[in-house]
Amino acid sequence: MTVPAYLSADDLAKLIRDSSKIPGIDYVVVDVRNEDYRGGHIKGSINVPAHELHLKAPALAKKYEKVPLVIFHCALSQVRGPKSARIYRDAVQDALVTASQDSPLFDQQINVLRGGFNSWLYRFKDTEPELIEAYDASVPRDDF
Repeated sequence: MTVPAYLSADDLAKLIRDSSKIPGIDYVVVDVRNEDYRGGHIKGSINVPAHELHLKAPALAKKYEKVPLVIFHCALSQVRGPKSARIYRDAVQDALVTASQDSPLFDQQINVLRGGFNSWLYRFKDTEPELIEAYDASVPRDDF
C-alpha cells in the first residue's frame, strides 16, 4: 500500500455522476472537516471529524473493507485530509496483518481530493449544485 494519491474534483464528479456506482459500495468520500462541515458537503459523503479519526479508523477500515476506493478531504486538503488518509492507511495496514489473502483491503485505493471542499464548492456550486448536499451560502468559509 502506497502513500495516498490525489484525485481531481473532475474525476470524483465523474464517479458520483455514474449512476452505476453506489456510495459506500463502489467508493466512499470521507469528509474530515469539523465545525466547517456545516453548510454543505459532497453528495453521498460521510463526516468523520479529523480529531476523531485515530479512534474511528480501525472501525472504518472494517466497515468499508469491500469498498475499492476511499477518498478523504477537508476544506483545502492540505493538512487534515492528507493526514486523515495516512491515519486510515495505517489502520488498513494493521488490519492486513491478520487478514486473509483474499481480503479486498489489499486492493483498496486511498485518495485525497485535490483542493478539498472549498475547491469542490467553487467548481460545482453554480454549474452542478446537485453534487453538493445541504448547501447553505450563509455559512462563513475560508476564502477559496
